[in-house]
Amino acid sequence: MKRRTFLKSAGTMTLATPAILGTSFDAGAAPGQDVPSLDITWLGGATMLLICGELTLLTDPAFGEGDRAFQMGNPNAMFDLAKGPDVIFHKRNTPFSGIDLAPVDHVLVSHLHEDHFDQEAERMLPKEMPFFVPAHDRAKLAAKGFSDTRQADWGQHQVLKKGKVSVTISAVPAEHSENPEIAGILGPGNGYWLTFEQDSWQKTVYWTGDTFPTPRVLEAVAPLGRPDIFIPHLGGVGTTGPLGQISMGSNHVTDFVDRLKPGKILPVHHSTYALYLEPVYGLPAALENRSQGLDLVSEGTCLRYT
Repeated sequence: MKRRTFLKSAGTMTLATPAILGTSFDAGAAPGQDVPSLDITWLGGATMLLICGELTLLTDPAFGEGDRAFQMGNPNAMFDLAKGPDVIFHKRNTPFSGIDLAPVDHVLVSHLHEDHFDQEAERMLPKEMPFFVPAHDRAKLAAKGFSDTRQADWGQHQVLKKGKVSVTISAVPAEHSENPEIAGILGPGNGYWLTFEQDSWQKTVYWTGDTFPTPRVLEAVAPLGRPDIFIPHLGGVGTTGPLGQISMGSNHVTDFVDRLKPGKILPVHHSTYALYLEPVYGLPAALENRSQGLDLVSEGTCLRYT
C-alpha cells in the first residue's frame, strides 16, 4: 500500500477550571495597552488564523460542514491494511464560522490528510496562494493546481516579513504514530516552530501537527527552547481501527509539556469532527499540578497573546 494514500479520496484558564471560552479572549494584555500581539483564532480541527501586525497565516485549511464535510478513508473502522479503508464522508459536529481569505498571506500545511486540507478548502483557496508544505506532499498540492508551493524541510528556517513584523518558520518532524511501521504508511508530516518578532517583542509558538512525543520529535524541538504557546493536536484518532492510535491523547500532551515547559497550551484537533474520538475534557485533569496555562476554547474564539 502506498504511503498515506490509504486515507485519500478519489484569559487563560487555570487547570482546575476546564471552562470553555468563546468569542474572544485576551490572554495577556491589560486594557488600553497598545502593545504588539499575536492573535490566534481556532476555526476547528487544525485550522487556525495567526495574525501578528499586518501578517496573517492560515493553518491546515478545512472548511466543509455538515454530514459530508470531507471525504477520506476511515481510520477508526476495521479494514485490511493491504487494501486500505473504505472512503467515506466524514461529519463535522460544529458549524464552520466562515473565513475571509483576502488578508491571508501564507498557508502552513502540516500534511494533506483531508481533515487538514479538505475538498471545500481546495475549491475555495486561490490557486496562487503561497503554501509552505512538507516535502512529501508538495507534488500532490501542485497537482491540485496550486502554483506557489514552497517546500518546508525539517530543520529548515524561512523568514517572512510584512510591515513591522517578521516570522521565522522552522519545520520540525511530525510522526503520525508511535509505531514506526504505521508512521511509514501514513507518511511524514511537519510540525512548525514559529518565532514572531516586532522590534524587541517576540512570541514563540510550537504547533505540533499530527504527531506524538517520539524521540525523533523531542530531539528536534528540545534545542529550540521553551515555547510561549504550545498547540498540540489531540483527538485519539484510530484507537478503534487496525492502525492503532494516530493522534495524541491527553497523556501524550502531558509528556510534551513535561519536556518543553511551555508558557501556554492551546489544544486543537478535537471535538470538530466525528472522526476525533477522545473528548478534550480529559486534558485539564491530565495536566493537574502543572504550572502552564490552559486555553480551552470553542471554535471561532480569538485569543490575543501579548
